[in-house]
Amino acid sequence: MATITLSNAVYNNAKFYAERHNLSVDEFVVMLINRFSTAKDKGKKFEMLPIESLDPQLQDILNMPRKGMIDSDDVNGEEARMEYYKEKYLL
Repeated sequence: MATITLSNAVYNNAKFYAERHNLSVDEFVVMLINRFSTAKDKGKKFEMLPIESLDPQLQDILNMPRKGMIDSDDVNGEEARMEYYKEKYLL
């Protein structure tokens, strides 16, 4: 078994945190090491999915043209969005 040496102040802070979260100091330290360990994350890489793999409704929203200005009274863009859908789906 390996040993980690902490200053009294750091240990007391860890103990205080662990007690508040119903953990032992050992469990708290292990949790931190696992969270920040680079060995754990080596195989993880983020890949952005192509837009074509998304739900068609979401594709519509993401592809919605952003031409023109939104009127000042259309605060959340709902009217502009409805105009887009009326044009696109001939409503």
